[in-house]
Amino acid sequence: MTSAYDFKGLIDILKSQGLEIAEESAKVVIKATFQWLKESAEISENKYDDLAVVLYPQLEKYALEQAEKINPIG
Repeated sequence: MTSAYDFKGLIDILKSQGLEIAEESAKVVIKATFQWLKESAEISENKYDDLAVVLYPQLEKYALEQAEKINPIG
């Protein structure tokens, strides 16, 4: 990995473990992960994760923008 939070680095790690993933698959994973985080925060008794929910839309947008840069990796 050449920079922090580099999605290409994450893809390389996943591929080394036998998972082939491309841009569209990454988007599905990102959307599902943020939905899961939001739902978890809603039912969690921990109040700190309620604060994080405010940041999720911006973080999800950023993650999806980065996924756009992946393109199918062969």
